[in-house]
Amino acid sequence: MICEFCRKIIGHDSRCPNYIPQKAVLFCSSCGQGIYYGENYVENENGECRHYDCIYGIQDLLEWLGYKVKTMVDNYEENY
Repeated sequence: MICEFCRKIIGHDSRCPNYIPQKAVLFCSSCGQGIYYGENYVENENGECRHYDCIYGIQDLLEWLGYKVKTMVDNYEENY
């Protein structure tokens, strides 16, 4: 049966009054919004998820994944 508002047979357009939004199973630990079908995301070892678009550069990603960004010093072996 064709929807009288959006004229679609299967599903509804997101602007249609008959549209039912998806229910999120995962939520982004950065923005707090749901992660929906078709969206890219990253999951760390703690089970936290983030939208791919909510990663603000490589340093942000590395710290969120639990890696430490270090600076090399002159006497490496003495400080290691």
